[in-house]
Amino acid sequence: MRNFDLTAMPCSNHKMYQYLGAARVEEGTEITDYRFFIRAIIRHSDLITKEASFEYLQNEGERLLLEAMDELEVAFNNTTVRTDCNHIFLNFVPTVIMDPSKIEESVRSMVMRYGSRLWKLRVLQAELKINIRLTPTGKAIPIRLFLTNESGYYLDISLYKEVTDLSTGQIMFQSYGDKQGPLHGMLINTPYVTKDLLQSKRFQAQSLGTTYVYDFPEMFRQALFKLWGSGEDYPDVLMCTELVLDPQGQLVQMNRLPGGNEVGMVAFRMKMKTPEYPEGRDIIVICNDITFKIGSFGPQEDLLFLRASELSRAEGIPRIYISANSGARIGLAEEIRHMFQVAWVDPADPYKGFKYLYLTPQDYTRISAMNSVHCEHVEEGGESRYIITDIIGKEDGLGVENLRGSGTIAGESSLAYNEIITISMVTCRAIGIGAYLVRLGQRVIQVENSHIILTGASALNKVLGREVYTSNNQLGGVQIMHNNGVSHTTVPDDFDGVFTILQWLSYMPKNKHSPVPVITPEDPVDREIDFVPTKAPYDPRWLLAGRPHPTVKGAWQSGFFDHGSFMEVMSSWAQTVVVGRARLGGIPVGVIAVETRTVEVAIPADPANLDSEARLVQQAGQVWFPDSAFKTAQAIRDFNRERLPLMVFANWRGFSGGMKDMYDQILKFGAYIVDGLREFRQPVLVYIPPHAELRGGSWVVIDPTINPLYMELYADKESRGGVLEAEGTVEIKFRKKDLVKTMRRIDPIYSQLAEQLGTPELSDTERRELEIKQKAREEFLLPIYHQVAVQFVDLHDTPGRMQEKGAITDILEWKNVRVFFYWRLRRLLLEEVVKREILQADGELSDGHIQSMLRRWFVETEGAVQAYQWDSNKVVVEWLEKHLKEEDGTRSTIRENIKYLKRDYALKHIRRSRTRRITFNPVPDQGWR
Repeated sequence: MRNFDLTAMPCSNHKMYQYLGAARVEEGTEITDYRFFIRAIIRHSDLITKEASFEYLQNEGERLLLEAMDELEVAFNNTTVRTDCNHIFLNFVPTVIMDPSKIEESVRSMVMRYGSRLWKLRVLQAELKINIRLTPTGKAIPIRLFLTNESGYYLDISLYKEVTDLSTGQIMFQSYGDKQGPLHGMLINTPYVTKDLLQSKRFQAQSLGTTYVYDFPEMFRQALFKLWGSGEDYPDVLMCTELVLDPQGQLVQMNRLPGGNEVGMVAFRMKMKTPEYPEGRDIIVICNDITFKIGSFGPQEDLLFLRASELSRAEGIPRIYISANSGARIGLAEEIRHMFQVAWVDPADPYKGFKYLYLTPQDYTRISAMNSVHCEHVEEGGESRYIITDIIGKEDGLGVENLRGSGTIAGESSLAYNEIITISMVTCRAIGIGAYLVRLGQRVIQVENSHIILTGASALNKVLGREVYTSNNQLGGVQIMHNNGVSHTTVPDDFDGVFTILQWLSYMPKNKHSPVPVITPEDPVDREIDFVPTKAPYDPRWLLAGRPHPTVKGAWQSGFFDHGSFMEVMSSWAQTVVVGRARLGGIPVGVIAVETRTVEVAIPADPANLDSEARLVQQAGQVWFPDSAFKTAQAIRDFNRERLPLMVFANWRGFSGGMKDMYDQILKFGAYIVDGLREFRQPVLVYIPPHAELRGGSWVVIDPTINPLYMELYADKESRGGVLEAEGTVEIKFRKKDLVKTMRRIDPIYSQLAEQLGTPELSDTERRELEIKQKAREEFLLPIYHQVAVQFVDLHDTPGRMQEKGAITDILEWKNVRVFFYWRLRRLLLEEVVKREILQADGELSDGHIQSMLRRWFVETEGAVQAYQWDSNKVVVEWLEKHLKEEDGTRSTIRENIKYLKRDYALKHIRRSRTRRITFNPVPDQGWR
């Protein structure tokens, strides 16, 4: 500890010593590195025993660690200076007989248990000294265990043994085991290193609740290890280079030390090996550096963001934006601030006001060469003055130029969302242009302690003239931004945010030219679906992902998609619709399903409006409301740009059309659904599950005729579809008079009474008695005949009629739909690959022509006898895969045919061009030219 001046701190535990260390610096230099050092010795309780068990070491070590944290907490709260990199040293005196590998595992689990408290106390380094004997008769080995957690998300453990250098006689560290730690070969009395610039910046970022920008690449590496399940077999999962601007404002790749940035924006190009792409996939990561001018956007930051985003668009690879900023930069011309003068109306009384600001001739002469100010020369009171009319500033990035740059990158982000995959993670804060950038990228992950706002709480309070808002979190925390759909998901910390980014990317193609990443599923494709939808309301997530078995303990009731693959997004917003991503037999798909239960929407009170109050609004299941219609349209747009196929589990009774909903633009958002589906360029499979219904306007907005090239509609045999529900249709088309007619036709008693009433010889008394009997019979039969009418109307809405009318493609049975949709989806995706190649060869072919061509090729290769197999999705998939591959020197049959198409197309164009050159020459006797 000789690099620090130590001050002993009082300890209630007499076995423990605590010091406040101040880094030794040159005289006159401010001390910025303060840290606590806690030292403790662990002896056996009887003070005589020289050997102890591993369990004793474990229990005593944990007890002493807790006591050390208690002492540190007291000192932490009673010290005026800010401490960082606090250090705990435990010296275990008795010898322990054990395997050293066990201690690392034990210490790691112990640190993980108390990790949050250690992090709060800024304990970033710990050291454990222990004498270990491998066998009861073996020699004791002095071991040192070092723990470091500088970034807050990765615990680094290094194990050393103390050895004596024979040449010098000094004791040094030698790495124990396969891993070589940073102290290998160094003397045991090597002083602790004082805090450097990197650690100061790291501390600054962590104090604000975020990660230092240069720690993100390592965070991505650790998240990749977690994604693989182990880091041992994949040491090169990540290659990362920094992207910086050259003097001409263009991006160049550079490997430089962390913290070498000269602007508040840092960009990386990463090549990651993931389970879906073991050969690697590229991404561009753009991050704000909140330690540089509080992460504000100036011209250089905007330019770096722009160039990095343009690079990701040019290569068609995903763009990740990690947002921790303070919006557009606000600056003042410091060179003018310290020299301007004030022309007072009355120099003796400043409260009478001032006329203008000016510079003296001497100051103007000194500043004029910088072109940082515009002035007008006047003579006043015999004095020469230069009245300031415009302050330009010698530095760039003081005002409107920052807003102009912000507008540029806002437009770039909008364009990027349309062309490539864009994902944003908000850590700490996103203000102003930062908030717009994450929204323009659409897919937003918000860390729980962060906020997304346009204007700070203090600025709003000034506008409102009173203390209304207490924090920025009140304006844009997760309770606001997740509930309104701006944030797609929330995570507890930055590491979970990065891991979520990788999980989202696992569903998405590696670039805009690649197909979706299909993996080998662990869940069998041909399994039946255990969970069966019911007429009673149920959680739609059970249908998608399964659930724990309600009656068999420890068992799982499987859902439609691969087990564990469904990832929901925007879960807290518009809860009558459930959206997310999942896998079907390893194929990633976008998912839209319907909530069948009634949900409650919490509308918070606005503190700025004294009349407002918090409200709970109920929304019925199976209905599109303005928010859920917008959510559906938003999900369709996202999945289309991710080039994911889409599965819709349709179960809507219609749109909510009340006055409030009409005012809240239900019509507009419903139309957005049609827009999104019309533009969709991947397969869209719509399925009406068992006991589900699709009625009225909700059928209209997802009917396959909106996009017949890509959309298909299927229905379960227990589903229904029609203009209105059966009860509603009965009210309009099968009213009481129609029910009475049906009674007269079917019921013999009612029919007989009606006949008797038609007899003219009846007396008034007899007629009155018959009418009473008829009325009674009618009242008795009316309820049951109403049910008959409902059943009659319901039979108009069956899947059989839907198929007969060509409204659906096929009728399916729920327990087998998983295997059907798997092969159907694989076929459509493979056919899409072939279609694109055919269109590259001949862009004039229609979709119908291409489909006929594929069928002809199938019959030519498989034989006319097998032509009926064209309707079998599995057979066609196997045929497409077989004839697309080039193996063992054999050429792909399909690609050979495409090559001939390309040749024919070229010849056709040559003939056309020759025909165009033969034109009639109107000059007499000159003939044809």
